Amino acid sequence: MKATFAMRIGLVLAVSWALWPAGAAAGGFEIGDQGARAAGRAGAFTVRADDPTAIDVNPAGLSRMRGTRIMLGNRFIAGSEEYRRARTLDWSEALHGVPRFLTFKPVKNEIPNQYLGPIIAVTTDFNLKDWGFGISVDAPPGTMSQRFPLDGPQKYMLVSRTVSILYYNAAVSWKYKDIFGIGVTLQWVDLQSIKFNLVINGDTSARTVEPESSRFDILSKVSGADHVNATAILGLWYRPIPGLELATSARLVPVTFHAKSHLGIEALNLKLDKAPQLMRNGRPDDTVTFSFTLPPKLRLGARYVFTDKGGRELGDIELDLGYEAWSMVDAFTLDGAGLVSVVLGQNIPIGTIKVPRNWKDTFSLRLGGDWNVVPTHFTLRGGFYYETGATPDAYAYIDTAPGARLGPSAGFSLSWYGFDLSASYSYLFSMPVTVTESESRSYQQVPGSPCKAPYTDTFSCNANYLGKPSAPANAGNYFASYHMISVSLMYKF
Repeated sequence: MKATFAMRIGLVLAVSWALWPAGAAAGGFEIGDQGARAAGRAGAFTVRADDPTAIDVNPAGLSRMRGTRIMLGNRFIAGSEEYRRARTLDWSEALHGVPRFLTFKPVKNEIPNQYLGPIIAVTTDFNLKDWGFGISVDAPPGTMSQRFPLDGPQKYMLVSRTVSILYYNAAVSWKYKDIFGIGVTLQWVDLQSIKFNLVINGDTSARTVEPESSRFDILSKVSGADHVNATAILGLWYRPIPGLELATSARLVPVTFHAKSHLGIEALNLKLDKAPQLMRNGRPDDTVTFSFTLPPKLRLGARYVFTDKGGRELGDIELDLGYEAWSMVDAFTLDGAGLVSVVLGQNIPIGTIKVPRNWKDTFSLRLGGDWNVVPTHFTLRGGFYYETGATPDAYAYIDTAPGARLGPSAGFSLSWYGFDLSASYSYLFSMPVTVTESESRSYQQVPGSPCKAPYTDTFSCNANYLGKPSAPANAGNYFASYHMISVSLMYKF
C-alpha cells in the first residue's frame, strides 16, 4: 500500500520533473557551429556567409553567390561529460546520532560519440544578377544522446535522454549592387523525438531523507515528438567602404514546441501486484503535452578583407557577437489534459504542471578568418570561440555543460574543377562548475513526502534539511569537453 500510494502521488510531479528538454539551450545541445567552413573559423561567419550554410547563418549572403552550389556535409563529435557528486551525510542511517558519510564514484556519459550531424543544401541564382535562393535540411549542431548508470549517483537528475531535431529551410536574398543585401529564411523545425528517463523517490514517510537510494525508487519514462513548428531568420549585410563589411542575422520568432508525449513509471526495487493505469475519459491513455520554447537569437559581425594591389583577396578576419534570450524561459509546462492515474480504484488527475528553470541570457564572441594560401585553390582558416552558460550554477544539471564555453578551431578548403572539399577541427572546453549542497537549488524529487514548503515543520520534515524539500540532487562537480570534426563537399557550376 505504501509503495502504491507513493507511486500514485509521485506520478504527477515525477513526470513533470522528468520532462524538461535537456538539449534545448545554447548551453545545451547546440554545441559548435554548422558547416565545415564556419566551424573552422569558430563560427565567425555571419558576414562572410559564402557557402550554402548561409541559409541558416545569414541568408543575405546568398545574393553574393553566383551559379548553383550543391553541398553535402556531416559533423562528428567525441565528447567527455563527467559528474562527480559531492560527498554528503546520510541521516536516514544515523547510528547514535552520527550519520553515515557518503562518497560517490564519478560517472560519465556512456554515449560520448555522435557520428551523424548532416546537412544537405542547394543554392542557385537562377541567372538573376542580384538574387540568390536556397533550400536545405540540417540537424542543429550538438550532442543528441546521453546515458548514465541506472543506479549511479546522478540518477535523481538523469538516467538517459535523446533529443533529435531537423531543420527544413527555404531562403531568398536580394542585393543592391555590392553595397548591401537582405535575405530571409523560412524554417520548419521538426522535433523528431524527445525521450527522458530519471529516478524519483516514492517514499511517503515523514522526516525521511535518503540521499543515496530508496527502496521506493521509481523510474519515470517519457517520450514524445512535435513535427510542426515554424520560425524565420532575417539577414543583412552592408559594405560601407571597400574592404569593410558589416552584417547581422536574427531568429525573429521563438519556436514553441508542444510535444505530444507518452509517459510511464516503473518501480525499481519493489514488486507490485498491479501497476498504476493511466486513463482519459474512462479509456486507457498515456498521452500528455510537453511545452518549451527556443527563444529569439541575434548575431552581429564585422569583417575586414585583405587584398593585394590588384584587388585580389588574400584573406580576411571577422569578429561576431551573439545573443540568445534564454531568460524568457523560466519554466517548462506539462499538460495532462484530463489524464488521470488510476490506483486502487481511485482517480488522481495529472493536471497542468510548470517546472521552474530560471535560465539566463547567453552572450558569445567568435573571432576567425581565412588565409588564401593558393588563391582559388587552397585556403587555411582558424578562430576562437567563447560563450557564457545559460544555466545558473545553482540549477546546474548533468544533461548540459553548465559552465562557460571556449575553444579554438582550425580548418582548410581545397578547390579544383568546381569541387570544394572543406574540413575543420574544433575543440570546445566547458569551464568546470562546482555546486555545494548549500548552493544547490535542484533537489531529489520526493513527491509523496509530507514535508511541504517552507519545509520547516519538524513533525514532517527532517531536522537536518530544514528549509529544503529533500536532499540536494545536483551538488557536485561538472566537467565537459568536446572534439568536433566537420566535413563538406560542394560542387559549383
